[in-house]
Amino acid sequence: MGFFHMADLEKIFQEIKEILQNNSQDFLQTEKYLDSKAKTDKPGYHLYGNKEVSLFGKKPQSTYIAGVIQQKNYVSFYFSPIYSHPDSFKEISSDLKKYLKGKSCFNIDKTTTPLLEEIEEVLKKGIDKYKEIEWV
Repeated sequence: MGFFHMADLEKIFQEIKEILQNNSQDFLQTEKYLDSKAKTDKPGYHLYGNKEVSLFGKKPQSTYIAGVIQQKNYVSFYFSPIYSHPDSFKEISSDLKKYLKGKSCFNIDKTTTPLLEEIEEVLKKGIDKYKEIEWV
C-alpha cells in the first residue's frame, strides 16, 4: 500500500500545484515557504503577492496567498484568504470542509474532479478578495 499511496500523494500534489500555477500570473512563486524553519525538504509550491504590504502591524512583506506541500500521509493545501476573511468562504462544500484542519490548512488524501474544481474556484475567489483590498 505504501508505494501506491506515495504515488497517489504525488498525483494529488501535482493536481493542486497545477491549479496554483494556472492562477499564478502576477504573483511571486516559490518552491519553499519564505522564511521557512522546516528541517526537511518536502515538495512544495507557494504563491505570494508581488507587493510589500504591512499587515497586522508587521513589517511590509509579500502577502502569502496559497501553497501546497506534499506530506507523508496527505497533501497540505494552505489557503490564507479563508483565515483572513472567513466570512467570504462560508459556502465551501462539506466535501472540501472535511479536509480543513485548523484555520487555513486542508490536509487532502483523495481528490475528485468536483473537489479540484472547488479548490480552483475558492483560490480564484481568494485572489480576487486580496486584489480588492490591495493585499496583492
